[in-house]
Amino acid sequence: MTAERTTKKKKQLTYKGKPIYRQGKRIYYGNLEDDLILVIDIVESKKISGHDISKKVVFEIQDNTGELGKGATFRKGERDNLYKAFDMGSWWLQDALDMQKKMG
Repeated sequence: MTAERTTKKKKQLTYKGKPIYRQGKRIYYGNLEDDLILVIDIVESKKISGHDISKKVVFEIQDNTGELGKGATFRKGERDNLYKAFDMGSWWLQDALDMQKKMG
């Protein structure tokens, strides 16, 4: 008799249809197959009711053709919370990917 292993598959977290990957205070957003990806760094946070809330977030559109998070920066910004950084950064990423497709 062979024992079958059952593995639970984790549901991938997404935002606006693209996957999100987190490594410590760094967040990667976008399809890993694309040439560009959004990298978000939580630089400063504060504790509110026992939860870490971001106060300073730096985000950038990076080249994704080499090592993850080590690509050339094409555009960079800073916001005072994670939602604003995701909102602006996701728009920048989609705009850059659309431009790439048009240029062929």
